[in-house]
Parts: sequence; structure tokens; C-alpha cells
Amino acid sequence: MSMKRRTFIKAGAALTAASVAPAIVRAEEKVWRVGGSLPMTGPFATAGQLVAPALTDFTMMVNDAGGIGGKPMKIEVEDSGYIPKNALANFERALAGGPLHGYFGDSTGFMELVGPSLTGDKAVMMMSTSFASSLADPAKRPYQFMAGPSYQDQVEILLRDIADKGGETVALIYSDSEFGRDPIPHARKICEALGLRIVLEEVTKTAGADIESHVTKLAQANPEYAILQGYVTGVWPQLIGAARAFGLPTQFMGTFWGMEKVVADRVTDQAGPFLDGYQGVMPYRYFYDMEDAPYYQEVNAWKKNQNPDFPGYIVTWALEAYINLLIWKKSMEMTIEADKPITADNLMASMRAINDWDTRGFFGKPVSLAEHKIGQGRVYRYSAESKLFTPVSDWIET
Repeated sequence: MSMKRRTFIKAGAALTAASVAPAIVRAEEKVWRVGGSLPMTGPFATAGQLVAPALTDFTMMVNDAGGIGGKPMKIEVEDSGYIPKNALANFERALAGGPLHGYFGDSTGFMELVGPSLTGDKAVMMMSTSFASSLADPAKRPYQFMAGPSYQDQVEILLRDIADKGGETVALIYSDSEFGRDPIPHARKICEALGLRIVLEEVTKTAGADIESHVTKLAQANPEYAILQGYVTGVWPQLIGAARAFGLPTQFMGTFWGMEKVVADRVTDQAGPFLDGYQGVMPYRYFYDMEDAPYYQEVNAWKKNQNPDFPGYIVTWALEAYINLLIWKKSMEMTIEADKPITADNLMASMRAINDWDTRGFFGKPVSLAEHKIGQGRVYRYSAESKLFTPVSDWIET
């Protein structure tokens, strides 16, 4: 099929959809505009560079299918360097560029910084990479949400899994950052409720941690389980490697940012199989687990059509971007179907009305967003031989 013919067919589909769309859509902008910030440079550039294609691909897939309400969407992403004030400047430029129907933030720091300014004409439905527990607050954060369980929820899922499997003692090891500290008070309460004993709380640097000192304390406490929180690519593998070299049998468990296959594979290739048996919580199915994930199958087919050499794997960090955008898209569609203006207030009201929604593969159970989060996840175990994370629990809801 020629390029001109493909373009004509896509245009025809969009025109047909627009002709039957509610009046409110026909009266508004010609394009749905989404802005975003990602760390394309700086300490988390790897994550930003892996997430960016997901935003572009999602946009292309939506537009190939006729857009939203018959109108195309457009994504505009700028580099933040993982510096909140840079991301805020990006957001303000996006606002100045015309009607803005959604925004994708790069961090908890940015979400905290921008939160107070989301009022009046500056109110925008705000997606992000963050699972900060503070965002799951419809009263205080009316325009922000997370596309998964909060850090509190994630640690609770791990603790409930530990209790279900007869565990008794736990260590909490976390970085000296807001990211690391976020779920710790909640973890103490859950441990008390479940009858688990916290035998060690250890705070580390976010980078350059004194691994030997931390592992010595861990050996003295000798917990059955150790939960690692507040890390992405560094510290957590070194802690596990040193503990294994020390002969500790402790079962290590991580949260979302410590559960990426690409990172675990690289550590295994470079330093050996000491991550074998490592476990953690993941809100979403891994992309290779497509059997019960029709949306993953669609994305896989689309990407292979775009690039026959596509390896068939999308990092978990990018999956988070996809589900954020799907929630935004569904909120847009619900608002359009109700023939209401596309405003931040109407979009968030539509989002909060999402109930028993089948995400077509991301989550194992239907989801609701009344609380601006999805309190659901599953525990996975890494195999150094197969280089896959596979589930070792059912889907656990908080």
C-alpha cells in the first residue's frame, strides 16, 4: 500500500470518527496536546531514554487508530536532567504553548514542586513516573495520580507475602532519600499487624554506600527477609552480592524500581549469578508474559511491523508510561462521551469514575482509580539461568 493511500485511509477514519463525535469535541482544539519531562541526561538518563520511545509509540498507535474522539494527540517531551526545577520550567513552557490536555512528570520531586501551582488555568491532569504515597490523595492532590500501587502499597504487598509464607523476621534497608523513606512508617504498622518482627532498619546513601558496614549489620541481625527500597540501578545489587559473598541466606526483596530485567541481566552478565532467587513486587505483568495480555500483544505486533528486528521486550519503566497514558486516554474518552468540556476537573472526575476496568494485561485483576492509585501487585522471582522474572504469588490487593 502506498504512503498516500495509507494517509488517505487514516484521514478518512479520523473524519468519520469526528463526524459522529459529541458536539463538545467538534467545537474544541484540532489536536489533543500532552507535554512531558524525562531525564534524557543526568543520573537517570538510561531510564529516560528507555521511556521516551513508549510515549512516541503510544501516540503513533492512537493516531493510527483514528485518534481520540476523531482528533489526533500530540506529545511534546523535554529533557529535565532529573532536576525538579528544570521539569517545572518545561511544564510552564508547555502551558504557555497553548491548550494542554495532559502532562507526564519525571519524578516525585517534580510532582511535589508542581502540585501547589495546579489551580485555575494551570490545572492539568498530571501523570508521572512516581509512586509516591502522597500522590494518592484526591483531596490534597486533585490533579495527580499514579498508575499503580504506592510505595506504601508495594512494601505492604511484600510483607503480606512474607507473612503468608510463614516468615517471621524482616530487615528494612532504604536509601537516605524521600524515595527511600516513603513507605517505612507504613511498613512498621503493617509488620505489627501481621506479627512480623523488624530486626534491623538500615539507612544507606543513594550512591557510594558503605556496603561492607551495612552487610555486617545485616549479618548480625540475621533476618529471614530484607526489603530494599529507594534504589534504581545502584546499591541494591552490591548489597546482595556482598551478602552472598558473606554467606548470608537472607531472602532479598525489592520494589518497582529494583525489578527491571535489563538491570538484573546486566549485573548477572558482569558479576555472576548472585541475584538468582531475588524477589520483589511488580505492579504489571512483564512484557514477555503476553498470553493473558491482549494489549501487550497489540503493542508487540505494532512494534514488529514498525521494526522487524524488535526483540520482543519493553522495559517495565516504559510499561508504566503506557498504562499512565492509557488511563489518561480512557479519561478523555469518558469525558467526550459525556459531552463535557476537556478540562482538568472533568478529566479527573472521569478518572475517579473508572471502576472494575480491564486493563487488558497490565494488571491481573480489574482496577479502580477512585483513590488516584491502583493498589495491586504480584511478587516475582528472578532466575539467573533463564534471565526471567516469574511470579511466585497471586495478585495481591491492598
